[in-house]
Amino acid sequence: MNRTSVRLIRLALAFLVAGLAAGSARAGEGSFEDAPAGGSVEDLNSPLERAVREEERLEPLFGWLKPYLQHLPHFFADSEVMLNFRTYALPLRTAAGETAHAWAAGGKLRFRSGWLAETAQLGFGLYGSYPVVEDDPLARTQLLRPEGSSYTVAGEAFLRLRWREFEGTFYRHELDLPYVNRSDSRMTPNSFQGAIVRGDHQGVARVKKLDWVAGWLTDIRPRFAEDFIPLGERAGALGSDAGMLVAGAQIQPYEGASLGLYNYWVPDVLSIHYIATDLLRDLGNGWGFRTQWQYTLQTDGGGTDLLGKEFKTWVFGGRAALSRSGVTAWLGFSVTSDEEDIRSPYGTYAGFLSMMQSDFNSAGEKAAILGVSYDFSHLGVDGLSAFMQLGIGRGAKLPDEGLSGLDETALDLTFDYKIPEGRLRGLWFRLRGAFANIDAPGQGNAAQVRFIINYDLPVL
Repeated sequence: MNRTSVRLIRLALAFLVAGLAAGSARAGEGSFEDAPAGGSVEDLNSPLERAVREEERLEPLFGWLKPYLQHLPHFFADSEVMLNFRTYALPLRTAAGETAHAWAAGGKLRFRSGWLAETAQLGFGLYGSYPVVEDDPLARTQLLRPEGSSYTVAGEAFLRLRWREFEGTFYRHELDLPYVNRSDSRMTPNSFQGAIVRGDHQGVARVKKLDWVAGWLTDIRPRFAEDFIPLGERAGALGSDAGMLVAGAQIQPYEGASLGLYNYWVPDVLSIHYIATDLLRDLGNGWGFRTQWQYTLQTDGGGTDLLGKEFKTWVFGGRAALSRSGVTAWLGFSVTSDEEDIRSPYGTYAGFLSMMQSDFNSAGEKAAILGVSYDFSHLGVDGLSAFMQLGIGRGAKLPDEGLSGLDETALDLTFDYKIPEGRLRGLWFRLRGAFANIDAPGQGNAAQVRFIINYDLPVL
């Protein structure tokens, strides 16, 4: 182990000891991207939980207008307008020693109509990112378009229909499924084009809850782009116009337990099969415990358009967490097949080791993660939280370059302050640091600092 790795481990252990002595969490880039840390293992986010999470509705700025609109049909009277403002500064140094930085401002303006005859709803979302300062010739920050210019795009434009427990969304919209999701850790999220149908059933076959999703997607607008492109092309199969068949379900047999299974098929390009379990327990005396397991199998989708050959690979992982008095600590691991890397071209990687600069899912890699978070509301400072994660990977391969046995170490630190109440409720300040060391030819230390101000302002 080199000196850099030792220093990172010492810093991580110091943070962990300090946090435990003082007294939550969502782990990974995918889990922490759209919310600060919480106060217990109940807030430890997971790909399964995100897939069925409902949007929080805040008090609108012009809510006093609502009573004057009630004589109109619900389609107009219950309309919602949300403005999301975001400014984001990101200087970085890559493991190859190259530097870049960008500072952007923008966000999205979202409209949702009320329900017409309790059956139909229209939605529209205008996304945009505009440079304030930019020196990033290779678009490493992904805050702007690949050439560094601004973009404005109708990221959402959908018709939503519902009947009893069934709901269908058509054309452009956001998704938050494992592997197919918003990945909202830059200026604007991914969005998708296609048709998705969902069902939400209570008390079916003696289980507490059953959620399912099915549909066909044709295109994706990556979070840093202006245009929608076919899903086959986005995976890396140049010239492919393949779409994606989506099918998945989650079962909650009783409170605190979930089992999920999701399948995605992009013909001749990529198939993703994902299964996960989640168990939450109250141990009494303020202690909470949560354990989660997951397995992903990826194949060539029945063809050779992606790599020019057939392939199959997999990753298996788990995570356990304990919480008490605002502190949550977690430990996780993953083991990846020797055959190929795990791919995640349609959103955030669903693994528990998804960190800011690495997902630790290279072919042959065996990795572990240690994390801790603290919610300072337990010290009387509402809205302030912090978390740390240390990831260590060993034995990664680069098959195309004939390399194996590569090691990497990464450390993420994040401080969040989100105003909890009052006129500025939801105004969120975030400072993040990411440090990594990659033991590979031509590679070394990498670092990022991210400063983000995010404000969800419900207008109406």
